[in-house]
Amino acid sequence: MKKKSIPGAVLGIIGAVFAIIGGLGLALCAEIVSGASGGAVDYTWAAYVLGLGSGIVGLIGAILDFSKPKIGGVLQLIALVMGIVVCVLMYWQWAMIIAFILFAIGGILSFCVQKEVP
Repeated sequence: MKKKSIPGAVLGIIGAVFAIIGGLGLALCAEIVSGASGGAVDYTWAAYVLGLGSGIVGLIGAILDFSKPKIGGVLQLIALVMGIVVCVLMYWQWAMIIAFILFAIGGILSFCVQKEVP
């Protein structure tokens, strides 16, 4: 029978929504700071690539949890690392913190999948 990680997928999808919201917020704040400083401080690329990228990678991992839970779990853990890096570079935003907690739990749950019993 096929392996499925429904709880890991659900947590990953919810985490991806929070990460995308957080990534958009980080990108907006980075644009404001970059504009206010005259371009001297430009972390806009980090906000776009890592902030929104962690949401997209986490969403792909959550979708893959339905068919290939191990690969989906690895992608969720990669999204977790991307979220932590963007929080260290920028600032600790509530949406990103919630997202990487959900990615951590969802990624770990994806590795704890048993085969379905017929």
